[in-house]
Amino acid sequence: MSTTERHTLPSGAWVQLRDPKTLRRGDKKRAVASVTGDGDRPLAMAYEMTDGILAILIIDWSYDLPLPSASLESLDLLPLEDDEELMKITEPVRKLLWPEASDPKDTKDEASPTEPSAA
Repeated sequence: MSTTERHTLPSGAWVQLRDPKTLRRGDKKRAVASVTGDGDRPLAMAYEMTDGILAILIIDWSYDLPLPSASLESLDLLPLEDDEELMKITEPVRKLLWPEASDPKDTKDEASPTEPSAA
């Protein structure tokens, strides 16, 4: 049985989130589909990705608006004071969906007499 978590936001509103452990490949594809940018505007892409994640995570909320899964535009109508908290809430899920690739340079063995090979 999965659990959900309710987050109270700075405005006093709340969001009920699906357990990220229940996410599947199709959910990831739906989150990616929300990104319309071409990579030239990283901040805009971060918001689009957050919107996609919120659309797959939010199962209920106290706002008098359609859920993001039904209308992503609802997210644009939320109070600005809740924005930063929603970004924080989605960060662990973003890392779950898109783990950052490790760079051999970041794991250099200081005791090794040679440099890591460029693979």
